[in-house]
Amino acid sequence: MSEILFKMSEEYPSVQETSGKMSQSNDENSDEFDYSKISDETDTIVEYLEKLQEEVTKMRVDCAVSNIELISKVNNINFENKVEELEKLFEEYSKSQDTSNDA
Repeated sequence: MSEILFKMSEEYPSVQETSGKMSQSNDENSDEFDYSKISDETDTIVEYLEKLQEEVTKMRVDCAVSNIELISKVNNINFENKVEELEKLFEEYSKSQDTSNDA
């Protein structure tokens, strides 16, 4: 690569000047660049993600507990009694509709 630049600089002197300027400007930019700021921002992002992960884990645990409670309640329901209660309520409702239609 340097051989190519050397040959080009012999043929085109402005190439050598341009590459030297680019190298110098890159060095200046790297000197001015504040890497500690990126490090601080990265640390902040990592801390936020860790907190977010903890919150998600808590939510998953809460959801699992709620699901277990719901399953337990469903398993404890006596469906036969509930169906009988609903049938009685429906009969009472039907009778009340019949009497209101007769009036």
